[in-house]
Amino acid sequence: MDDLPSQDDAGSSRPTGRDELARDWAINVSRTAYIPFSAAKLTEELHELLNVVAEAIAQDPALAAQVGTRLVEIHCVGAESLPKSVEVLARFVVQQGADAERAALVIGAVAAAYTAAIQAFVLEQQESVSQALLKANRAVQLDLQASEERFEDIFAHSSTGIAMVSLSGELERANEALCTILRREDVAGMTLTDLIAPADLPLINDALASLKYGRMRRIEERPRLIDRDGEHFRVLLAATVQKDAEDNPKHFVVMIDDDSQLTLLGGRLQYQSLHDALTGLPNRQYLTTRLESLLHSDVEHGVTLYHLDLDAFAVITDGLGREIGDRVLKLVAERLSAVFASEKAMVARLEGDEFAVLVENGPDTPDVDTTIRTIEHELAEPVYFDGHGVAVSASIGVLPRLHPGGNPADVLRASDMTLRRAKRSGPRQWGLHDATLDKREQEEFALAAVMPGAWESGEIEVVFNPVMRLDGAARVCVEAELNWRHRDAGLIAHEKCVSMAEHTGLMLPLGEWMLRTAAETARGHDEILAVCLTESMANSPDLVRDVRRVLADTGLQAGRLLLGFPVHVLASEDSEAADNLDLLSDMGIHIGARDFKGSTAEIELVRSLGVKAVRVKGRAQKPDDLVSHVLSDLVGFVHEAGGLVVIDAIEDAEQRDWWSELGADAGVGPVFCVEPTTEWPAAD
Repeated sequence: MDDLPSQDDAGSSRPTGRDELARDWAINVSRTAYIPFSAAKLTEELHELLNVVAEAIAQDPALAAQVGTRLVEIHCVGAESLPKSVEVLARFVVQQGADAERAALVIGAVAAAYTAAIQAFVLEQQESVSQALLKANRAVQLDLQASEERFEDIFAHSSTGIAMVSLSGELERANEALCTILRREDVAGMTLTDLIAPADLPLINDALASLKYGRMRRIEERPRLIDRDGEHFRVLLAATVQKDAEDNPKHFVVMIDDDSQLTLLGGRLQYQSLHDALTGLPNRQYLTTRLESLLHSDVEHGVTLYHLDLDAFAVITDGLGREIGDRVLKLVAERLSAVFASEKAMVARLEGDEFAVLVENGPDTPDVDTTIRTIEHELAEPVYFDGHGVAVSASIGVLPRLHPGGNPADVLRASDMTLRRAKRSGPRQWGLHDATLDKREQEEFALAAVMPGAWESGEIEVVFNPVMRLDGAARVCVEAELNWRHRDAGLIAHEKCVSMAEHTGLMLPLGEWMLRTAAETARGHDEILAVCLTESMANSPDLVRDVRRVLADTGLQAGRLLLGFPVHVLASEDSEAADNLDLLSDMGIHIGARDFKGSTAEIELVRSLGVKAVRVKGRAQKPDDLVSHVLSDLVGFVHEAGGLVVIDAIEDAEQRDWWSELGADAGVGPVFCVEPTTEWPAAD
């Protein structure tokens, strides 16, 4: 095709009508075979062939042979490809004014060349297919030979016993490993009936029949075999059926493993998976399984679950070392087991320093109070390690009389919540399960869990609450708070929002966002913005940096920001809150103290730290004369220390009036603002 006229040669000299004829040819021929060209490309190719035909008519008819060859090259090889092409070319030859003889010579040259090219194409394809078949056949033969060699190698050297068994059960061939497993010199001439225990033989025969008749492709059973001494031992037997060339069953391939050692190992591993490695007690998984069994059985006197957590166990491990801590855990396991030795009970170690005891109550089982006192007495007895007397106490959550049919996961979650409530009261406390409290806490936990998503979706917003003088004369400042408009729970106020965020670790990023959002709003007003810090915010090593960035980014002046610190955090010796307070105060930011209870230490802190405002919890009822006198003195002490007394919250005018009589300066609450708003409150 190198000497075909190029598109550039044709240029703008193409005869009128040749484009249309080429498109018509392309449409007709493309319907006869798959041609790997676009419509435009195919039309261009055929246009060039029309140019060649025109040249053949004008000069030498033999030139038209190039057209027939090129048609085959571009895959116009369908049954109708040549007739459709001849039809188009005949019309073209007539248009070109060729006489009958020259037209016949041109068309004949095209057809002859096309036929020759088709023959060459077919021969090439046949040769290619032939070579592929030969290659595939050779590969199959080599694979078959390699497969047979591999099987022979496995048969001879495998530690698994292998036997070729006839369809009637005779051992046609067996490897040395099978003889070793059976403790026999030779198994030639033996049958499966001779080797399999009579009680297990029907099972194996049925399984082999399923293989023979195609109901199963592979079987796996654990029958007992008979050794040369007549002893029975358990094995793992697997079998498949081998077929002949006509796909008919030929014989069975049986593989046998003596897994007695594996069974022992499996039992040991199962024990380890269900028991704690340190104490040897059942673990959480084992306890859960046992709990599920008891919940679905009929225990006449019910089941009780004790959930224990050792108090201040870290004091032992940090003070005396992990090794002593491990020995204490073993001792606790022993003493708990001794307490419940006379009961039908499971003592388990759940994790770390947590234990659980699951008791199937009987008519003589001691009541919960007696059992708790016995546990406390046993654990409180010191034991000496390297001259050090060590004793522990435990907080305990108790679920008495578990309901039959319950879910083990729900029971353990309830015990965990009960234990947590007991721990809030301090060390060595215990508590009974309370379903109402569980439901309430679970709802709060569910809210806390989805709080990050609510923040991202805009459900949580910053609102502003005015802090007013009790005489109503002026506004002291405007406080920023959080509100969460939950689609199901309704409006969740600030205190609950920060409590949940504090427990889940969300408070630091949420608090920085609240401060930034509030500062952006406050910069357009002249009043002081107040923000109460949580414990984590006050102790954050990044607090000063975050405040600096917020002030720089928003343009809010430091003198118009008041940050309220929890007073108990400031009193802590190992907290960073006091250092943060000093740095913020040096920046010109006003400092407040919240959760103020009026102790001498707190009053000293107010005076020494230069606190500008003290926030005191409000009272629902008017105090009597004695309490009023104490509160009045407290307010006076704060005033002497240079602080302003703010009451949170004041519900009504009566409370506002008697707090005013006691000398308090300002307050926040419904009496001043029924519901905080997202906009800066308008001045009265």
